[in-house]
Amino acid sequence: MNNKYDFSSFVCRRNTSSTKWNILDNELPLWIADMDFKVAPEIEEAILNRAKHPIYGYTDIPDELFVSYQNFYKDRYNLDIDKEAMMFSLGVIPTISSSVRKLTSVGDNIVVLSPVYNIFYNSIINNNRNVLEVPLIRKEDNYY
Repeated sequence: MNNKYDFSSFVCRRNTSSTKWNILDNELPLWIADMDFKVAPEIEEAILNRAKHPIYGYTDIPDELFVSYQNFYKDRYNLDIDKEAMMFSLGVIPTISSSVRKLTSVGDNIVVLSPVYNIFYNSIINNNRNVLEVPLIRKEDNYY
């Protein structure tokens, strides 16, 4: 276990405009993929260093970002990825919506293996495609 990172200290996020924690006191926010541990010190340092620059204008995506992904996949999976095959994305949902528009046509059916995050359906429906739901079968603690 790497003791460099703190995954056990509680950080109260109520009243901080946190989508996850903007709930009633007796509720548990089990519906959103948000982490409740402190960010790695290296990330905090990088953000603070960048924030010290007096201009926050539009920026290009640095090549180092793509190189870091290439190194990760090479080190972890021995997989080489060409930079030309990569693109920056603002998040999973915008990427799914863009993929739906790029890879399909209006009126097409798109298979969804459910259960799945409900916003995935919106990425299909909002782009005038049809959801073709294929429910997975749950046996014990696994889906098939």
